[in-house]
Amino acid sequence: MFGRRCLRCPRLLAALVLLLAACPPALFAQESNPGEWLYTARGCLGCHGASGEGGVGPTLARTGLDFDRFLAQVRDPRGIMPEFPDEVVSESELRAIYGYVSGLGSPPPPMRPAGPSGEQDPASCAECHAELNPGIVRQFAGSAMGRAGIQNARVENPQPQLTCADCHGADHTVISASKGRVPETRCAACHQAIYQEHVLDAGHSYGPGPGAIGINWDRNIAVPNYRQMPRKVMEMGCDPCHAQAGATADSLWSDSLMRYVDTSSLQYRNGCIACHTRHSFDLEEARKPEACYTCHMGPDHPNYEAFMSSKHGSIYAARGHAWDWDAPLADAEWEAPTCAYCHMIYVGEDGARVSSHNMTRKIIWGMGTQAAEGQLADLVALEENRSRRDEMVKVCLTCHSEVKARDYLRSADAHKLAGDALVVEAREILARLYEDGLIEAGHGQLAAGLLAGPRFSAIELPTGFAQHWPAGLYFNVSAIEREYFDMFFFSNLKSYKGAFHMSPDYAWWYGYADVLGHLARIRDEDRSIRAFERTKNRALFMLVTGPLMVLAVLVAAWFARQKWLERQARPG
Repeated sequence: MFGRRCLRCPRLLAALVLLLAACPPALFAQESNPGEWLYTARGCLGCHGASGEGGVGPTLARTGLDFDRFLAQVRDPRGIMPEFPDEVVSESELRAIYGYVSGLGSPPPPMRPAGPSGEQDPASCAECHAELNPGIVRQFAGSAMGRAGIQNARVENPQPQLTCADCHGADHTVISASKGRVPETRCAACHQAIYQEHVLDAGHSYGPGPGAIGINWDRNIAVPNYRQMPRKVMEMGCDPCHAQAGATADSLWSDSLMRYVDTSSLQYRNGCIACHTRHSFDLEEARKPEACYTCHMGPDHPNYEAFMSSKHGSIYAARGHAWDWDAPLADAEWEAPTCAYCHMIYVGEDGARVSSHNMTRKIIWGMGTQAAEGQLADLVALEENRSRRDEMVKVCLTCHSEVKARDYLRSADAHKLAGDALVVEAREILARLYEDGLIEAGHGQLAAGLLAGPRFSAIELPTGFAQHWPAGLYFNVSAIEREYFDMFFFSNLKSYKGAFHMSPDYAWWYGYADVLGHLARIRDEDRSIRAFERTKNRALFMLVTGPLMVLAVLVAAWFARQKWLERQARPG
């Protein structure tokens, strides 16, 4: 009956639709389970996981804490947890969250019974796991590490046959508790030279970061912006790629807790497997560009996309299936270079080639964010960088003339600096807006914008750290600041990477042309902000002076009337 009346009364139906539209969607979610809604909205799941199942923070589901101790931990926390004051999450909200996590049910039972405990016979590993995890057993058995005898004369194996226990140990209790942890130092037992080049010599890093932070993993977790993001988000995003060296250090591991204690919730780590995927550790896979694809792609470093759209990449795509991938990298006779060939091959004065896991000795521009620091200089012209360029040219000489190689690379340098000049112009626009007080630095919050932190602008280097860390300008910034970030960290890096990886479209359309678009919007936003400020000042002037002008007119009119009345009152 009510439905028919609604259909007959369009105004009533429209009013109901408007009323429902006016209600925020969160209202319905909060009414159904306010504790669950608050647990997610206030950022608890970032450290404690979905449904309180744990992460870098402890499990909260079915917590044994009483509410007073729960409240005390939130207000005055132990360990690495930041303090959450009342203005961020009130006591009544915490009571709702506490009620939610306390009442959570038990997790689903494991699908398989618990494994063995204590020391095991190393010979039993493969036999047991062939039933439980046949894929990894096949992978290891077919790998150079799993086959009997010496497979690589350059590697000094301590024994002719390796087993699972040589990497994981034989204590199944420890293996289960540590989730199969294999630190990079375990790999170094056989691969000492590679460990030296890749980890100790920072061979897969741009070197120590600003503010005396370290390399690779340290650059990921030590910068202040890392604490801004939910740990589970970082575990899915930044952590897997930045864990390719240094993340398994003993200083980051607790034997008593059997887990990493460095603020990241990433528990499965080993830098070697970033390229040599466990448990096959396949050299062919590591030598192909697809091994680099997982990390060296995307809007800030589209190395793979740029390479694959270059002439080198198209030759690899068309003919690479027929190349000999078993030959050592230094002996490769491929028709075009791959990522590994350009960055891992070094050529001596006699033309002899050697391979190294140090991939930074030929790199000059690094990540390429110099312009974001206000720098606009030809780094290649510096004496200390000429040898780096020479090392890269030597690799090019295996296919090209020196003139062709140097000319192309110098053109790429110029292309990079041309984009940097546009970024510096945008940076100066922001600097003037800050100086004139037209935009306010809002950047610098903690816990995904929930907690107050140090405030700094998009062009500053706070506390000595580089402001262009990827998490730095994703939230809590003005539109023009975000536009600037997208300009220098996405578009200009596409332009730079496109040029050096010989991709015309990435150098131009995805890169430089897009940098120009961002600059146009920043210029327009600057004009709009300044025009609004002028209009606001004029309006304020009118608000202040308008009543005074009206009063002056009224006073003048009153005096004029008085004069007129005086004249009227005079006789004849």
